[in-house]
Amino acid sequence: MNHLSFSWPERVLALIAGILNLIIGFGFFFLPELPRDIQLSLWPATIGTILPRFIGAIILGNAIGAIWLSTEHEWARVRPLALVAVVYGTLVAVALLYHLLIAHNARLSFWLYFCFDTPFLLVFYALFIYHDILPRFWYQKAKHVKMH
Repeated sequence: MNHLSFSWPERVLALIAGILNLIIGFGFFFLPELPRDIQLSLWPATIGTILPRFIGAIILGNAIGAIWLSTEHEWARVRPLALVAVVYGTLVAVALLYHLLIAHNARLSFWLYFCFDTPFLLVFYALFIYHDILPRFWYQKAKHVKMH
């Protein structure tokens, strides 16, 4: 694989992430219209009508971004939105861990969100290591070898 390209397996993963985020985003966006028992399975606490739409809009934005990424072939065009996904995913994971470990809110839905978020986050970390960090390391190493 070439670190400058966004390969077809990477594009497939982006498409899968986009589709899953689309489903979850619509669930949150239309949460106030859903029956109460479904609402509690999506989010383990009662929340108003504006917050789930706000959360849904963010997740739907991520979904559209991931689906768009699935059409790109160059890492340079993918990198800015992938960086947003890393920051967003990391903050969500930290918040979920806080609720799970410190706030002692061990509801199953928080564990499910954490288990859903973590694999995507690890994939994005791996993408940045492969496409950005390792090539810089290889370049520095090659530059050092040429000097000696």
